[in-house]
Formats: sequence, C-alpha cells, structure tokens
Amino acid sequence: MKKLKDILKDYFPILGLVLVAVIFAILTKGKLIKLSTLQSMLSTVMLTALVSIGSVFVFGSGCFDMSMGGTLCMSTVVGCYAGIATGNVVVMLLACLAVSLLLNILKALFASYVEVPLFIVTIVLGSILSALVLVIMGKETTIYLSNAVRKLPELTPNGLTILNLVVLVLYFGLCVVLFNYTRLGREVKLLGGNPVTFRQTGLNPVRVKLLAFIVAAVGVALAAFVLLMRTRTAGASTGGSMGTDVMVALVLGGMPLTGGPRSRISAGLIGAATITILNTGLTILGLSTAVIQIFRAIVFLGVVYVASMTYRTKLLPR
Repeated sequence: MKKLKDILKDYFPILGLVLVAVIFAILTKGKLIKLSTLQSMLSTVMLTALVSIGSVFVFGSGCFDMSMGGTLCMSTVVGCYAGIATGNVVVMLLACLAVSLLLNILKALFASYVEVPLFIVTIVLGSILSALVLVIMGKETTIYLSNAVRKLPELTPNGLTILNLVVLVLYFGLCVVLFNYTRLGREVKLLGGNPVTFRQTGLNPVRVKLLAFIVAAVGVALAAFVLLMRTRTAGASTGGSMGTDVMVALVLGGMPLTGGPRSRISAGLIGAATITILNTGLTILGLSTAVIQIFRAIVFLGVVYVASMTYRTKLLPR
C-alpha cells in the first residue's frame, strides 16, 4: 500500500490547481469565475494543453525542446496562407500538420544524430523560425482569413467551445492510450529515465525520439488550427510565449523536465489549467506584463526546486 506521503505527492498537482483557483477567485472578488472569463480561459487552456500534452512525449524521452512557440507560429502562419489561397478548412489543417511534422522530424533527427544538446539547437531553431516568419510575411504584420478566395466557415462562441472540447478530448485520449498502454509509452519513459540502460537493452532510441516528436507535432498542428478558427488571424507574434507556458505547465502538472518514469500525460492538462488561471488572475489584478513574468518565474523555480527534492535522489546514473 502507498504511504500517505506518496499519495499526497501523486495528487499534489491537482491540489495545487484547486488552491490556485480558490486563491485567485477570492483575490479577484469573483471576477475570475465570471462566465465570460471562464470562456476566455477555456480557449487559452485548450491551446496550452494541446501543445503540453504532446510535449510530454518529448520531455519524457529526455529531450528538452525550447522551440515549441516558434513551431506553433510557423504552423499557424503557413496554415493561414493555405486557408487564404484555397478557401478550404481541410487544406488549412493539413498545411498546419505538414509544417509541424516537418519541423518536429527535423528536431528528432538533431536529437538523435547531432552531438549538441537539443535545448541549444532548439533555441537557435526558435530564432530562425521567427526570422523565417518575418521573411514569409514581408511587409505584412498580420494576415486575415477573411481575405480567403472563398469564405471560410465562422463558428459561434458555442461552436468554438464544442470544437475545442472535441479536439482536446480526442487528442488527450489518444495520448493517454499511447503513453500508458503501448510499447511507445514504456520506451519513452525508459529512455528518459536512463538512456544508458535503454541502449544496453538493444532498443532503438532514434525510433522512439522520432515517434515522440511526431505525436507532439500533431498537438501543435491541432493547436494552430484551433487558434486560426478562433482568432482568424496569424502573425509573427503568434504563440510567442507558448514555449515558456508549456514548460511551466508541465512542471506545475507534476512532471520532471528530465523525463523518465514520473512523466504523466495528465501533467499537460492539469498544468495548462493551472498556468492559465495564474496568468488570468494576475492580469485581472491589474499587474503589468513584466511583473507577471517575474511572478511566473518565481513560481516556476519554486516548483522545480520542491519537485527535484522528491525525485533527484532516485535517478539512476546516466
């Protein structure tokens, strides 16, 4: 039987989510739980959760990806241009998926064959993607789906909510099955927990990393598509803070960024909800963007420090 300490450790992310929600509901005098605020937060949670859930596979395998925001931005911009050129929603979705897959496969190959820490490669890649988006857009600062050759369907707020929920539930369900009940999930956790043991068992790390990045690419593409359907615009600043939001979300969700057997798909969803409530609550309180970033950084470092105390001594030699 599990000890009380271990049980509390398993449910700590959920308790943290509830605590953050209660605290900010009180501090904002109920503004946080107004219907309009909840609808806005739901849309934000969907985007962060879609990217974070897929990123569990990447971080879980021991890969530290810092270019998720750039990947989302590029996918959204190219998808928007495809939608404008064709007036077809399916083509727009496929364009988002193609760009996301291409970039993530490239990152998987770097992680497998290039003897440079992946987080350095992805930092550089993020800068390159930002520059490429500016080149692609030229003098335009924002592109609009309203300029499509054929009118693209517009969803009502309720329709957008249904789309968000359907996409998130299906993708979350797929990732839960892949991560918890298939060979891929077991190999991801083993590779992240101890790559030396993984190689000694004769397993192929290239295959695992490639599949992990492909699963994450689907999440980014879905997030880009949902974002386009909601805002109907794209620009160089799209998804600018997504990389940081995902890392903070995973940590708040109870997942070590070193990956391994403590990785959980639920961390992406719980963490996305927590970071969204935190950001929204601080914004409602009237704090500036700079102060919010400082507060987020303090929370992030605090959670990482506390979490590391629970698993660092249990890691096997790498």
